Amino acid sequence: MRNMRIKPQIDRARIILLGDFNPAIFRPEYLAQRGMIGETESDVPVKLHNQQELVFETVRFGIHVSLERFEIFSIANHFDHVRDFVVSCFGEFLPHTPAHSMGISRFAHFDAGSFEARDHVGSRLAPKNAWGEWGEKIENSRKLEDKRKRGGMTSITMDRRDLMFEEHNVHVRARVEPSIKMVESGIFVDVISHFDLLHGQVQNASSSAIVRVLKANWETSLERAASIFDQIMKLTEEYKK
Repeated sequence: MRNMRIKPQIDRARIILLGDFNPAIFRPEYLAQRGMIGETESDVPVKLHNQQELVFETVRFGIHVSLERFEIFSIANHFDHVRDFVVSCFGEFLPHTPAHSMGISRFAHFDAGSFEARDHVGSRLAPKNAWGEWGEKIENSRKLEDKRKRGGMTSITMDRRDLMFEEHNVHVRARVEPSIKMVESGIFVDVISHFDLLHGQVQNASSSAIVRVLKANWETSLERAASIFDQIMKLTEEYKK
């Protein structure tokens, strides 16, 4: 993995599948019986709402499944456990599950070092002078002693859509926001690589195709995210100079 100039305070990976799912069969005891998680990991609180939505967390990852969406995200830095679970689950045990698209996401919270450094990043990504007189008033609010009354960028998303993997359309979306984990000086960045597996067809693709695409793109997607993280963090160095 790439060494980033600022080490994230929180660094997570996530895989999202869209398709047709039965949330009830993802109960921890079911997964443990098939060797996808350990017996000790299966003894965790589970939320199952009307057989239509299931949520639980182990020490390594969390799972959230609804009728149309499957999501698994890492706890701590157990990135590969997330990939391995999806490969095992949908490659061996549920290979015929209808699934038509996949997202590989990496998201992180960074400490910019100060409120001012974070504000500088926001100003570089969304220049206030582009907003005319209103932008000038937002810029002037930086002088206010009460930081809660200072304005600036709250969210920005960049989207790239010219990528392909084999015949699959791929687009990458990067979102930057102030961190809710580190209110004073934190920056949140989420980069998701989205793979459309339908090839323009009406019917859903098999999840076994998802597994193949996941294996081929896992490392690349995580490294791409790290590169984007690093570029955003590079902007904090401008403020410090």
